[in-house]
Amino acid sequence: MDNINITLKLYGGLDKHANDYNHEKGMFLRLDSNETIIDILKKLEIPKHKITLIKVGDRIVNLDYVVKNNGLIKIFSHIGGG
Repeated sequence: MDNINITLKLYGGLDKHANDYNHEKGMFLRLDSNETIIDILKKLEIPKHKITLIKVGDRIVNLDYVVKNNGLIKIFSHIGGG
């Protein structure tokens, strides 16, 4: 299986699931070529119910999106206020 590289950016407190997360640059991951967003969440132990929005570039994608080499993936959590 081929490996791919992605950049992952986490928002809304999700960064606490990633060691050595850089808020400016995100984090770089090396994955198998057929992995999906749900695979990334499992690796980082991020619960699915915390995810509100997933973007790849300007596109909104779902959990079964197969990641592409050199992609930038942004994952957003619920944001509350009051």
